[in-house]
Amino acid sequence: MEKRKAILEAAGRLFLEHGFERTTMDAVAAAAGVSKLTVYSHFQDKEGLFRALVARKCDRYFKGRDLERLGALPPKEALTRLANGFLGLMYHPDVLSLYRLLIGGASQQVSRNRAFHDTGPRPTIESLARLLAGFHARGLLRVGDPQRAAEHLLAMLQGCMHQRVLLNVEPPPAARALKEHIEDVVAVFLRAYAPPVVQR
Repeated sequence: MEKRKAILEAAGRLFLEHGFERTTMDAVAAAAGVSKLTVYSHFQDKEGLFRALVARKCDRYFKGRDLERLGALPPKEALTRLANGFLGLMYHPDVLSLYRLLIGGASQQVSRNRAFHDTGPRPTIESLARLLAGFHARGLLRVGDPQRAAEHLLAMLQGCMHQRVLLNVEPPPAARALKEHIEDVVAVFLRAYAPPVVQR
């Protein structure tokens, strides 16, 4: 496990410093202090290494936010916790740098960007959709299309603020501003997907 961790940390530094294409498995092995054979024993190829790196970053920020635990909470608390983890990930300096790298090479590196999407954003959307479907089944929310609702929530959380930070127009938001943003987004989402009021 220590060697795997060293390889992932070395790869993360090199990808951000030199880009995906210019980073070689030889360079990763040297930076991690292991043999090239050891790198390949853990990861089939560079794309597999990249996928594992993205998955590791996502796991770190969503640890303890599994569906079973979140699904047992009231929707407001569950979505607030998920939002904090999601934006903590989105505004992490390494993730911002990675997004800039991906956008810069989007037209040339389609397979790399697809690997990123399939490992990070897509599973996040699917997990959130399952959480929302569970709330719908229990009558706590009215979510006819959980996939679309999940995309609505994540898009609102990122909003224009994330775009401005990506473009280096402004720095990442301070903790208080981020807290207020999450509260506003969750409130709007809960109003939009509130269950019908039963008339008595």
